[in-house]
Order: sequence, then C-alpha cells, then structure tokens
Amino acid sequence: MSSELPAFRKVQRSYAAALAHSALAGPHGSSLLELIEFDDHHFRAIFDLKQFQLAGGTQLPSKSQWNSLKKRLKRRDRSIFIFRQYGPIDCGSHGKVSAAQTCLYLDFGFLVY
Repeated sequence: MSSELPAFRKVQRSYAAALAHSALAGPHGSSLLELIEFDDHHFRAIFDLKQFQLAGGTQLPSKSQWNSLKKRLKRRDRSIFIFRQYGPIDCGSHGKVSAAQTCLYLDFGFLVY
C-alpha cells in the first residue's frame, strides 16, 4: 500500500482562505487563525478549539466532530483532499493566540482532475 500523496492543483490562496473561513464559521465568527500554503500546493488551516462544542470534561473534539468538519469542507468544493493527520498543534507562533489556548490543524489540498 502506497503512502504517496496525490498531486495538488494550485489555487489562489484567497480561494482556499475563503473556503476555510466559511467551513470554520460559527456563531462567534470564523475560528481560522492562520492558513499556511506549502510548496506542493496543499494548505494547513490552524484554528481555535472554540470551533467545536466539547462535552463536559472533554479537552479535544470527538472523531464524529472531526468528520463533520471534513464533510463541511467537502461540500464547499468536491475536489478537496483532506489529510488523515489532524489534531492539536502548538499555538505559540500562530497569530494573536495566548500560549494557554489550544489550537487545532487540518491539512487539505485540491486534487488535479
């Protein structure tokens, strides 16, 4: 089984940012903190944990919550490829975020058709 990634189509950063902001929108606005573009044309969305409503005592979103977010992204553009790896990331260097805040990341790219 190959772990090689597919080729990604180059899209305007503004398009990817608008899509990420839209998918990460909630009652308090978008939870997107930063969007990083990589040389292979995939993106990393770094966002605030406030994106998810957590059950009492839970510190990270459930698998179901992650799957809902991934579906929300796919509904915005069917050519999106979402990486299997996602989760918490150090907030220290991402925008106007306190060190105590929890950040999450999700990587995605646009498949070449």
